[in-house]
Amino acid sequence: MKRGFTNDGTSDVPSAAGPRNLPQKRSKKNQSCKVCKKSKTRCEVLDSESSDRNARRCHRCNTLNIPCSFDEAARSGAQHVPSGSQDSLSASASSSALVGDTLAASPSVNGPSAAPAHSDHNAERLPLPVPPNSTWNSLKPSGAVDWLDTPVYCIRTIARGSSSATGNDSMDQVDSALRKILTPRQLDSLLESFEEKFSPWLNMPQRDPRNGSAFLRLAQCLVASRLLDPPTRASVGPRLRELAEKTAGRVLFNPAPSTDSIQAMILLAMWAPVGAGSTVARDERVLIAAAVGMAVNLRLDEAIGHLLRMESATSDECPSVVDLEDLRSKARLWLCLINVESMLCMGTGRLPLSDRSGSHSNSLDWSSGATIELGRDARLALSGKVYATAEAGFRLRFAKQADVELFYQQVVDTLSDFDSLANFIIPLSAVTEHENFQVFVMQIEWRMCRLLFLNHCRAETQKVYSPGALPPPVDWHLKAVCNGVSLPETWGKQTFLLAQDILASAISQFEKSTELSAMPDSIFIMICATAAHLVRTKIGAYIFRGRRIPGSSDMLLQKIRELLATAACGPDHIPAQCAQFIATLIGTYEAHIQVPPPQQLQLAEQDADSDETAPQRILSPGRDRGQQDPEPLRDDELGAGVGVGAGVGVYETMDSDLMLDSDFWASFMNNLAADGQL
Repeated sequence: MKRGFTNDGTSDVPSAAGPRNLPQKRSKKNQSCKVCKKSKTRCEVLDSESSDRNARRCHRCNTLNIPCSFDEAARSGAQHVPSGSQDSLSASASSSALVGDTLAASPSVNGPSAAPAHSDHNAERLPLPVPPNSTWNSLKPSGAVDWLDTPVYCIRTIARGSSSATGNDSMDQVDSALRKILTPRQLDSLLESFEEKFSPWLNMPQRDPRNGSAFLRLAQCLVASRLLDPPTRASVGPRLRELAEKTAGRVLFNPAPSTDSIQAMILLAMWAPVGAGSTVARDERVLIAAAVGMAVNLRLDEAIGHLLRMESATSDECPSVVDLEDLRSKARLWLCLINVESMLCMGTGRLPLSDRSGSHSNSLDWSSGATIELGRDARLALSGKVYATAEAGFRLRFAKQADVELFYQQVVDTLSDFDSLANFIIPLSAVTEHENFQVFVMQIEWRMCRLLFLNHCRAETQKVYSPGALPPPVDWHLKAVCNGVSLPETWGKQTFLLAQDILASAISQFEKSTELSAMPDSIFIMICATAAHLVRTKIGAYIFRGRRIPGSSDMLLQKIRELLATAACGPDHIPAQCAQFIATLIGTYEAHIQVPPPQQLQLAEQDADSDETAPQRILSPGRDRGQQDPEPLRDDELGAGVGVGAGVGVYETMDSDLMLDSDFWASFMNNLAADGQL
């Protein structure tokens, strides 16, 4: 397209055909039309638009198909449109149709003599242009694409061609396959069971499960199938799992997944299949990370900020009620997603990929639980605050001994944040009118996050005061003192009491609940990790003090094992595996207390002398010292739920609890006695 004239009346492109008649200059008092002047953009008339049909409007107004003051002036007779050559080249019909129908104009690029450039907020958001091609014209963009910020993504979107029809066909195939596996009665029953027993854990608003996409209904049926009788579950479970895995693989490659697909991925990450016959290891963190990536593609991470801006807008700027409700739904889904990711990453050594800001919880009303929806909003917001506090604590680092006071103050501040949350969380179960069991489990999560944070602080302290030593110096904990407080002793006592409190609270509520089997897998795993911490502490106290810690901790371990075994829907259900692992821990502890403490210490020292680089183990009675020990379970594997099943072996690694000397355990026991625990 050749430029005919600009605001200064000069030709931008010299004509190769020789001189031609140029349009006359516009008068200085009318250099730009009103619209261009208001938006401070360049106003010009191009050769291709100088026909009789378009001569009354400038290029920008003509392209945007909006009224132009030149046109109005010509009609009123008050002014004349600058005359120009009537012999200019006219645009082709196809190009005019394309520009008029699909491409919204942006401000023209300024030349050397143009006015200064303006900020991007005056630029238009461009919808996806469709090239003038019959194949590409079939593309129906689902939404606006930003040509200014994401030009490469725009080209990729165009190059993909139409994928909507393929996506619909794929979901139709999933629905057809699902109906071949389940009878209509079974399908309805599983969807109803999911909505009743599993959906409260998502803290999302109630909805009719039949209205979801085929993939979402498939995931719901797979999760709820654990409640079927064993013969039926053995028949449909493997086929549901296989179909879900294939569908998830296809959804992951979809450039524009639906919110239902994201929710389906959340379900698959929260609940592992039961009775599905799969022997392939799965990492829930990978599934939830994929769901986070899908949500970012849909810009769900921006939904909360957008919602807060819309709610604070004036009445004239406020969108419709339907738009606000859609924004709230997307904000809830994003909060649910990042909470689940935090829950699955807790205690595994990995921080979530999603970005959580302080304003996230403020997007929902969490001051009341009068209705089911308000109660779920409250849990959604408060759980997010708990995980945000824990993740901030996990980011604390203790670099050198000179920073002990700074590190200690940061720990105190984080514990104070946990205490502030208790003001909202603890009373909630007594005043809420709906879904009390979910509120109680949120309290358990709050305690477990606090326990994991204290263990993190102990680990950071040991790295500074006994760097790289295996085993560390026996008196390293005596140096870790701040303001007269021994940090390992203080935090060790707090974690022991907190672990007992978690197990006691869980037992008191789990015995009354009929919803235990539907609880998310990660809660069972965190309870198992709490039991493991308690056993390690008991073994360490006995080895170095020669005394068993009195109290009810032995009974707590037995009771929690029995409850987890009762909650299991099958031998491959996570609570069954956790119960078996706790039984192994109890057996290990009972084997240790049969050996006199001096002999325990002697065996440990012999192991240390024989191989300083090998993991230090305490041998159980009757074990052949030449026999190879089972591979120990790592702490990160325990937190992630990997390797909790049969054949784990004895959990005998000498971790930080067992690497403390008799002076530490003497002080530890004395502190418990002073607090009335012994």
